[in-house]
Amino acid sequence: MQSAVTPPRPAWLTGALWLLVALLLAVFAALAYGVYRHHVFGFDAAVLRFCHRHVTPARTDVARALSFIGEPTSLGPATLLIVLLLAALRRWLWALLFALQVGGAAALDLATKALVQRPRPALYPHLVHETNFSFPSGHAMGGLAFFLALHLLLWRTLPRRWRWLGLLGLALAAVIGASRPYLQVHYPTDVLAGWAFGAGWTLALQLLLWRPGQARAARRALG
Repeated sequence: MQSAVTPPRPAWLTGALWLLVALLLAVFAALAYGVYRHHVFGFDAAVLRFCHRHVTPARTDVARALSFIGEPTSLGPATLLIVLLLAALRRWLWALLFALQVGGAAALDLATKALVQRPRPALYPHLVHETNFSFPSGHAMGGLAFFLALHLLLWRTLPRRWRWLGLLGLALAAVIGASRPYLQVHYPTDVLAGWAFGAGWTLALQLLLWRPGQARAARRALG
């Protein structure tokens, strides 16, 4: 598998990406502060009511399937498989990076839930069973961290014609997060915070640990 050498990342792009990370983390911090201080986000209830009005058996089946994809029992084994594959290719730093991006997001989600302790929505009956706290959405945070990390891996190591595959994963992460308010187990602010924190965390680690030369080494390892 042959591919052009990836040029070094321009300084302006690095700065823009760090600015994006700061913006994403600021959005998460603002939402977390508001939830912790029991501020009311008016669109939370409005979105949950909208979802309740549009519940159908078919839509519920789809939402439950999407929710299953975003479960730790689904993403955990997938993460382990990718980490083991990278380790088998002797790409130790890449294996560590992917594990930190996805595993770290899961750990941060649990820690934030324990700190904020936001109850689950109670406007309507839940369409799936959940027992822990609501903020942030682990499905939104973990799903975006996993599929963004996978997208970055594919983008920097595969030929150009295959890079679009990672975009499908990002689209899947978006609908996984959107399924949670439909199922009445998360407020929209939970999902937005999960997306912001998951994306900010994943991009920050990528910027800290990735170097352009590693892309060339990864391409050679993949053939």
